[in-house]
Amino acid sequence: MQEAAITARGAILTRQRINRLALREAMAGYFFILPTLLSFLVFFLIPTISGLGMSLFDWDFFSEPEFVGLDNFSELARDKLFLRTLKNTALFALFATSGNVGLGMFIAIGINSIKWRWLKTFLRTAYFIPFVISTVVVALMFGFLLQESTGVVNYYLSRLGIVRIPWLSSSAWAFRSIVLIDVWKHVGFFTLIFLAGLQAIPSELYEAALVDGAGRRVRLTRITIPLLTPSLFFSLIIALIGAFQVFESMYVLTNGGPGDATRTVVMLLYREAFGSFNMGYAASMAVLLFFIILALTVTQVRLGDRWVFYR
Repeated sequence: MQEAAITARGAILTRQRINRLALREAMAGYFFILPTLLSFLVFFLIPTISGLGMSLFDWDFFSEPEFVGLDNFSELARDKLFLRTLKNTALFALFATSGNVGLGMFIAIGINSIKWRWLKTFLRTAYFIPFVISTVVVALMFGFLLQESTGVVNYYLSRLGIVRIPWLSSSAWAFRSIVLIDVWKHVGFFTLIFLAGLQAIPSELYEAALVDGAGRRVRLTRITIPLLTPSLFFSLIIALIGAFQVFESMYVLTNGGPGDATRTVVMLLYREAFGSFNMGYAASMAVLLFFIILALTVTQVRLGDRWVFYR
């Protein structure tokens, strides 16, 4: 009996010791993720909940908020300027995402096929440098280069006998110019993502394909692109989210002009919130944009199961 009691007591002490160790490990884990949790709470969760609540009020930032329910959202549906900016944002997201992701994959495949390591390193660095430059700096630089009368680009075009192009002063050209600037700045980031995906593809697959007599086109369509779909999937989601939130480049280069041709939802939101102090209406724009991005992301995730191939 005494030996059984000692054994039971030892088992209890062992379980207590294990529980204490598990608690210490858990506390250590929570300690390490605490900065991320605080950042998520302070910079995402609380602002999101506050924005959802604010969208139900009419508030000019100075007087007492007045509850209006869904009136702000019904007004958005009738606001022609908001619908125009939503169209501009959607078109920008379409063209910028296509350019960044498509060109990034094309460049990555080209760089990966180069045999000289020093040239690969140089090209990776050269394409990535624009990404680390501030968006405002990039916008100011291109604003100088694309000036219609004094810009460097039009100067050399005129030397070639080409009529000066109103890059930023024409409704059609301003939108195209900003898309091109966005692609120039961000394509290097997506190039690196695709390069990482390419280097994760086993070389044995290409060697087996060469033994079977597969040409370059077959290797590209049957090995490279299918095994790059995880990188492509990630890039599409990141590019689309970023494109719907575009603000700095258009604000600096055109301020939404000419004639609201380059005004986006975020720009209109900023003007309503900090120009007109129509905080409730601006919050309703933010909420609607949030749900649009969420819906597009969820749709991509659902459709991704059909075309993304994981090894």
